Amino acid sequence: MSTRANPTVIGAFVLGAAVLLIAGLVVWGSGSWFETRYRYVMYFDSTVIGLRKGAAVTYRGVRVGEVTDIEVRWGTSLVGVYVSLDPDVLQGVAPKDVPAAIQGAIKAGLRAQLRSESLVTGVLYVALNPFPDEPLVLRGLDKKTPELPTIPSTLDQWTAKLDNFIESIEALPLKEIARATVATLDETQRLLRSPEIKGAIKNAEAVLGDARQLVAHVDVLVRDVNAQVSPLSTDAQATLRAAQKALADVPQLVDDARRLIVKVDAHADPLLASLVKSSDSAGRALEQARVTLTGVDGTLNQDSVLGYELVQMMRELRETSRALRSLADYLERMPDAPIYGVSRPAAVKGGS
Repeated sequence: MSTRANPTVIGAFVLGAAVLLIAGLVVWGSGSWFETRYRYVMYFDSTVIGLRKGAAVTYRGVRVGEVTDIEVRWGTSLVGVYVSLDPDVLQGVAPKDVPAAIQGAIKAGLRAQLRSESLVTGVLYVALNPFPDEPLVLRGLDKKTPELPTIPSTLDQWTAKLDNFIESIEALPLKEIARATVATLDETQRLLRSPEIKGAIKNAEAVLGDARQLVAHVDVLVRDVNAQVSPLSTDAQATLRAAQKALADVPQLVDDARRLIVKVDAHADPLLASLVKSSDSAGRALEQARVTLTGVDGTLNQDSVLGYELVQMMRELRETSRALRSLADYLERMPDAPIYGVSRPAAVKGGS
């Protein structure tokens, strides 16, 4: 006969297993059930192949959260990625101030970007970094969850540039360019085979030969010039030595000039004093001469008696000089007038 199971033992076993399960969840979950986590959404306008739930969310390389959900916004090209941020990693900010701090960081340029953990596996993660030059673009599709702005990944940016480059290449008229290139090569080949080019090459060779001869002549000329310049350079060196000797005597001349200036300065004051005295004496003499001339001018004035008499005397002297001049002229013509007088004898008149 089989032994019947004891219900008490079975109940105790089930209860113990439940307690162990709960304790394991608490320990392995690091108490995440009891922590406050902040949920955000971000929208990417590109493929998210390689991004999984639980993927890391980093800020400057430090893990600050994880991806909790990925949704497709039907009818658009956007993919919504929901993340939860751990406030315990954000040191320096109180847990209640985390949302305000994140909003301030968004205004300062905080942007989310998809990056690859490995090029081999293709696993993606979300990187939060400041990009002040990137525009702030918010979709606003989930009114209940705050949004983090995003920018294209580095691979998407290079892909866009490559697409633009390919479009630019496709827009070029490659066939026309190829035809023009072939025609240019044909024309170049024809010109190279033409006799004109061959003649030009021969002329160039002749010109090069003449140039070599010219260089040789110039070399000889330079040597002759050097031979003639050497004596001149020797004379110039001798002249420079003489000039250096003369310049060596300059300080002595300067000292002599300084001593002469000192002596002149020593005698300058007495000389200047003498000149000042002479100037004062000359000034007084000129003043006396001026007074004397003023008195003479007043004396010689016709209005005064002396002046009138002097004028009359000068007139009489002038008349007397005229009479003397007339007498002298008459005596010159008649030298015997003092002997015979004015009435001369007839014999004298006839003899004359």
